[in-house]
Amino acid sequence: MAEAGGVRAGAATLSLSPSATSRRIAALEAFLDIDLFNRSNGGLQLTAAGMTYRNAAEAAIEALGRVQTMGTPKRDATLTVAASHSLALRWLIPRSGDFALTTGVRLDVRPTRDPNILRSGEAQLAIWASFQDPDLLSENVLEVLGCPVSAPSLIEEQGGELGEADIARLPLLAPRLPENLWPRWLALAGLDHEEIDVRLFDTNVLAYEAAAAGLGVALAIPFMCEEHLARGSLVPCGQSRLIGEHYRLYRRRSRAGPSAPETHFIHWARREARKAGDRFAAIG
Repeated sequence: MAEAGGVRAGAATLSLSPSATSRRIAALEAFLDIDLFNRSNGGLQLTAAGMTYRNAAEAAIEALGRVQTMGTPKRDATLTVAASHSLALRWLIPRSGDFALTTGVRLDVRPTRDPNILRSGEAQLAIWASFQDPDLLSENVLEVLGCPVSAPSLIEEQGGELGEADIARLPLLAPRLPENLWPRWLALAGLDHEEIDVRLFDTNVLAYEAAAAGLGVALAIPFMCEEHLARGSLVPCGQSRLIGEHYRLYRRRSRAGPSAPETHFIHWARREARKAGDRFAAIG
């Protein structure tokens, strides 16, 4: 108001009527219990108290702007995240576009389980299961359920029904990592797992493709198998059970706290993991 020279001119800059502007000034002065303006010759001049208040308010607004800037990633910022091949292909890459639209951060997804990608700073974050490294900070994202799945054609070959007791005598398909998924699930089901035919694949994706082709029973876990389950190329044939695995979010221990893009990703990953876990729990 003081810079504008009066209520009428100041009101125009605020897109308010002069009377509404006068009421707001009066209300602020009543709230602060000080006179902010000298009113003379139809103009407004700041009092000493008014100048003190203006300087304090401008400093507070500037500080708030700095805080907002700290918490908001620059548009077109890039965050590099490492993940296993299957997790990158089936979950992270398909959702990276929505993440970028929501946060302004572009994800550069690297399909690897090599911790050196974090140690070197080439990637800022990683999501892995069945992984331990004392040099890295980590937090749990999702406890893993495992649910047996097979192609409908395999169930038809077994007479139209496939119970849990039947699973152990069929070819059991699994990734090389995490290890011993099938023995763990069978033990939890109270079934014998001493003489089982486990066929290992380099990735979860390959194991699910083999299962969809009718080559055996795979153990579906969250994130990985949603596409097959949605289109019916794989169907559940046993109960979901916790198998002692966790997806965890990793970052380098020696680094400072997470940046704004990293913080956005961490919160997003937690939310999306909960959604994926809830969807998966509902199938078995």
